[in-house]
Amino acid sequence: MKVQVPRHFAEILAEESPMTFAHYMELALYHPEYGYYARSPKIGKKGDYITAPSIHPVFGATVAKQIIEIWEIMGKPQDFVVCEAGAGEGYLALDILDYLKQKDFAFPYYILEPFSANRLRQEEVLEKHFDQVKWFSSWKEVPSFKGVFISNELFDSFPVHLVQKTEGELREVYISFKNGVKELLAELSRPEILQRVSPFVSTWKEGYRTEVCLAYESFLKGLSQKLIQGVIITFDYGYGRRDYYHEERTRGTLLCFQEHRIFENPYLFPGKCDLTAHVDFTALKEIGEKLGFCTYGFSSQASFLVGLGVERLLAEIGRTQTKDIEALKMLLLPQGLGMSHWVLIQGRGLSLETKFSGFKLSNRLKVL
Repeated sequence: MKVQVPRHFAEILAEESPMTFAHYMELALYHPEYGYYARSPKIGKKGDYITAPSIHPVFGATVAKQIIEIWEIMGKPQDFVVCEAGAGEGYLALDILDYLKQKDFAFPYYILEPFSANRLRQEEVLEKHFDQVKWFSSWKEVPSFKGVFISNELFDSFPVHLVQKTEGELREVYISFKNGVKELLAELSRPEILQRVSPFVSTWKEGYRTEVCLAYESFLKGLSQKLIQGVIITFDYGYGRRDYYHEERTRGTLLCFQEHRIFENPYLFPGKCDLTAHVDFTALKEIGEKLGFCTYGFSSQASFLVGLGVERLLAEIGRTQTKDIEALKMLLLPQGLGMSHWVLIQGRGLSLETKFSGFKLSNRLKVL
């Protein structure tokens, strides 16, 4: 199989072959020169895919309303901070900051952004809020803070290990880029892979293929060292573990996006398309609890937004035209992002009885 890839990047891939799929995905997405995210990918109708912030500002306004409630729950601390990772082009931050300003709040806003091209784009988008925003390239640079950490479609881009059931055993997929692209099956590179899926392997048919993400832990550990008190809000698409590794999901969830085309071959355009896998929300819950975070709620994006009064917020931000109503439907309805995307809230330093308005209508924490 021939792939479309710059010559020097092809040499890097060949030199590091054979490699786990997780390492390939890391190079394809995060290589500082050739990685997909290093190129400041476009989001929205003119980009490769859409996200909730690219659909309508009311998404960010609703998130901001939840942030204000969290500030109140925490006793209105003066040193409250909002922190975001995976900020993309900066539109979620813009919509959050616009609504906060409308409500006379001026919380500092931290953005964790390792790529200079993305930061430059974010600086343009957030120009009018420039005095509130600070950028950091790694967790090491971020000062300890109290407040809210938020991410939207961040964890789905973390590198995953590919595994396949072969002759009754769980094997890992390795890739070689020497003389074309070849997949190889060999022993698991890390024992944690089997630990994650061992309750399900016996139910899988021969040839069953799926993903295991082990990268959540180091990221959340970095966050846990900085968030003294506050809340983690995660928006993403994914499943609880029992659904993720259901015996009928025989080909896993790995997908590729390029110019709104969806395809399954991750080796066609290394560094030039987005690679994603659905999030194992049970893993986020377990890792968070190991790091000292309590899990407060899990619900569909639709019920979370409606619980916070997203319909009323359209009028509050002055967006009530037909196109605004259509955008709201895209955020809420099953054929849009309403039921494919989920919200997980974790926190530390709060009462175990804390209630969040986003879970007023539904809290499906038991499915995790």
